[in-house]
Amino acid sequence: METQDKNLKLLKDVQEKRIKVEALAKKLKKKNSRYVLISIIGSSLATLLAGLTAIYGPLAGAGAPAWKITCGAIAGLTAFSGIFAGLHQKLAIPEHLSRCYACSGRLNALELALTVFNRDISEVAKEYQDITSNYNELFLE
Repeated sequence: METQDKNLKLLKDVQEKRIKVEALAKKLKKKNSRYVLISIIGSSLATLLAGLTAIYGPLAGAGAPAWKITCGAIAGLTAFSGIFAGLHQKLAIPEHLSRCYACSGRLNALELALTVFNRDISEVAKEYQDITSNYNELFLE
């Protein structure tokens, strides 16, 4: 295979991987925002409900049943927020997103190395191999 053909093949591979990783990063960014937003909204509503209850008494009526309903609602919102915060942490979305950005940056640098800087293809191929082995979990999806 000619050097030019090897260069084009490697360039195509690098671009395909970069596009795949950027798509994954976009998906993870949306997921990250969704989990954080849901946690914030849930905890804010629980806090608001608890504060209003402290000021005005139970918001679901009067007497013991109203207190049970109001406290149950606060507990439910707090649990809901806690579950989403825990899932966000357990799924390690920010860490995966960070790896996507790092990988995408390295692949972008390789693309520039092949197209603009005309670096030696064997050096670029070694770096590409290093990237694909270090970030292999990003290419599985």
